Amino acid sequence: MSVTIVRPSERDLQPVREGNPILLQVVADGLDGNPYVHVTEVPPGHHIAAHSHSEDEVTVILSGIAIVDGAECGAGTLLVIPADQRYAIDAGDEPLVFAVIRPRKADYAGPT
Repeated sequence: MSVTIVRPSERDLQPVREGNPILLQVVADGLDGNPYVHVTEVPPGHHIAAHSHSEDEVTVILSGIAIVDGAECGAGTLLVIPADQRYAIDAGDEPLVFAVIRPRKADYAGPT
C-alpha cells in the first residue's frame, strides 16, 4: 500500500445513496489487510440515526460540530467507538465533516 493524500480541495464526495443528503468518499477500502477510511460530509442539522458497525472505529471531527450522546464535539475531537456499539450523531448549525478509520471493512447494522 502506498501513501494516499487527500486534501480538502481534492475530496470527491458522492451521495451515500440516491436521495440521501450525506456525502461520502472511501479513501481506503479495508480489503487485503488494509485499513478502511472514509470522509463524510453531513448537512447542518441532519440526524444520523442510531446504528453500529462490526469493527472498532475512530472518528475524527474535521469541521463543524457533532453532537454525540448530548456532548458537542468540535473540530479535532476524536470519537473512539467500540465494535457493535450503537450510537447516533447530530450535525450542528454548519456542515459536519469527519473521517472514519477502522482496521478493516465493517458490516453495518442500521436503525431498528
